[in-house]
Parts: sequence; C-alpha cells; structure tokens
Amino acid sequence: MGELVVSELLIALGLNLLAATLLVFGIYFRRHRRRDLVLGYLAFNTCLFAVAAALGSSSPLNVGVGFGLFAVLSIVRLRSDEASQAEIGYTMVALVLGLLNGLPGLQFEIKLLFTVLLVGTMYIADHPAVLPAGRHVRFKVEIDVALSDPDEIERELERRLGYALRRFTVQEVDFVRETMRIDVRADVTRPVRKLEGVPA
Repeated sequence: MGELVVSELLIALGLNLLAATLLVFGIYFRRHRRRDLVLGYLAFNTCLFAVAAALGSSSPLNVGVGFGLFAVLSIVRLRSDEASQAEIGYTMVALVLGLLNGLPGLQFEIKLLFTVLLVGTMYIADHPAVLPAGRHVRFKVEIDVALSDPDEIERELERRLGYALRRFTVQEVDFVRETMRIDVRADVTRPVRKLEGVPA
C-alpha cells in the first residue's frame, strides 16, 4: 500500500480516537460502568490501529494477516475474565474501529461512513429505550433439590427468586447429591408473592 502519508495518518488517528472516545466513554461507560473494560477497549483499539497502519505501510495486507491479528486477539479474550455478550460486542466494535481506521489507502469518506455506522449501531442497540436494562435478568442457579417436572421447577425457582420467570434451561441434574444447575431468565418487574408459611 506504499508509504504512510503523515497528514492522512493523523486525520485517521483523530477519527479513530474520536470514535473510540464516543464508544467507550459516551456509550459504554455511561451505561455499564466498568473501568477495567474501558482501559481494555482503548488499548485494543489503539494497538490495532498502530499495527494496521504499520503493516499496511510496509506491505499489502492480505487475508492471512487479518486472520492472524484476530487469532491473537481472540486468545487474549479467552484468557481474560468471562465477559457478557454485550461486552464482547463492544470489544469487537473497538477492534474493528482500530483496524478500519488504521488501514492506509482507504478513503477517509469510507472510514468515516463505517465509523458512524459502527458507533451509531452500538448507541441505538444498547439504548435503554430500545432494550430496557434491568428488566429481564439472567441467573445461574444451583438448588438443593432434583426435580423433573417443569411446572415444579418453575414454582420452585419463582419461590426462591421471588420473580416471575421468562424462561429457564436445566443444565445439570444430580440425583445422587440432590442438586440442579439451571440457567434462568426472570422478569424483575413482576415480583411473585410468596406463600405464607412456605420457607424462602
């Protein structure tokens, strides 16, 4: 792709930093409040921008280089703490912003278009008005009974959690130890009244 043009690189860097700031501080941190992931997103974004710009200036980027970059980054994610699907989405957008804006030779208008698309998508998709936060909550539950009837399982979970269930999936039943592991989706806006005389 040829030598880097310093002026074009600075413009692309400015666009990338602006987009990353809007994504991380303007959208993610205001809604999720995890400082450690803010640092991670900015580090991933900036590092991938630098690598894409450097590799693109020294030799043409091919599909193999792209796959290699994402393979290394995926290993980093696998070794980190368990992340939610929303956090994985923010990670992917931060990575793609850095890669996209760091590519030399790509027209600025194209970079701007895709940058607006990516940041705008996350702003809308994660907006509380579109997907209200805190209404549908996921629980990973282990209870000290082993039941097979779905209705009994639902009643037991609602009694223990105190909320109406949206959905649940039994992941493991141990009839020897009398335990169950269940993935539960509950609607916290619909509390269930506990029956008198029934222990919690």
